[in-house]
Amino acid sequence: MAASLQWRRFQFFDRETVTEPAGPDAAKPFVLPPGITACDSGRGSLVFGDILTGIWFLSRSLQLSSFQAYKLRVIHLYQLKQHSILVSVGEDEEDINPLVKVWNLEKRDGGNPLCTRIFPAIPGNKPAVVSCLAVHEDLNFMAIGSTDGSVVLTKGDITKDQHSKTQILHEGNYPVTGLAFRQSGKITHLFVVTTENVQSYTLSVKDYPRLELDTHGCGLRCSTLSDPSQDLQFIVAGNECVYLYQPDERGPSFAFEGQKLIVHWYRGYLIIVSKDRKGSPKSEFPGSDPQNSDKQILIVYDLCNKFIAYSSVFSDVMDVLAEWGSLFILTRDGKIHVLHEKDMQTKCKASLLRPCLLFKINFNIS
Repeated sequence: MAASLQWRRFQFFDRETVTEPAGPDAAKPFVLPPGITACDSGRGSLVFGDILTGIWFLSRSLQLSSFQAYKLRVIHLYQLKQHSILVSVGEDEEDINPLVKVWNLEKRDGGNPLCTRIFPAIPGNKPAVVSCLAVHEDLNFMAIGSTDGSVVLTKGDITKDQHSKTQILHEGNYPVTGLAFRQSGKITHLFVVTTENVQSYTLSVKDYPRLELDTHGCGLRCSTLSDPSQDLQFIVAGNECVYLYQPDERGPSFAFEGQKLIVHWYRGYLIIVSKDRKGSPKSEFPGSDPQNSDKQILIVYDLCNKFIAYSSVFSDVMDVLAEWGSLFILTRDGKIHVLHEKDMQTKCKASLLRPCLLFKINFNIS
């Protein structure tokens, strides 16, 4: 187990606040629409859902566009990275289970993205709160987790009703807090994490065999999947340690303490947003207190080379997104803060590393 206290610390990113584009307000911070409830990114946009029925797209030139997706509110968004497909979960009626809507962003219907499919997020009339959503990049699997401990799996072409089948894959006693698909060759796995355990399902084998990987879990938004530089491992960030998992076993762990709020993977780096240790006591549902106004610490870890690439304090972080080669930190005042990774020469000067050591560090500049 590696403790971050022993790791060297650098500031390999530059931070700035996004301002309005050229014009009379050019010096003012750019502010998002109020009431943002869901965020994601991909296909050249930052994507937001709000409490007032709309889905918003923010372009690199800071142009905002939107359309009405639901009659009440948007709850979750999942933007595919390899396809112009956006999946949303939201509500059209009070006291009715939320609906999943699949949007083709390349096709239009009355000026809005074409909705190719609508179906209930939870089968039947059982009331449940959707806690997380994951979609396979091949568009052949979708998983929806709920606070009642269930996971609903859709197999087949998720964009069409007639080419897919939906079933309850997992039932448990603890809220589902994270889902992630892992593809290795022809083998497909689904990681499921709750507040109390971690498990994996093999979806490329009949009957979807399940394997329990651990008996502790994490809070909402405190899990993610690494890239091939870390062997596509599932990362679970508890308040005492961060654990890495293969589909069949637990891997290394890191003693990164602090109440985790958000975990994100970006170009070989692990991004963790944690509460200040002087903050309020832990909640019963860790990671579920986004309204807390305490200061929060964002730390960028290089797990492979064991150093901290950046750290900074923010107020009320709402989400962390990656697009256009940069990291975007959204705060609840509607502002967007961007982190730009420094070039190799600047890193070298900042860290006073000998040239021969540069080859030992993965700077992730591609």
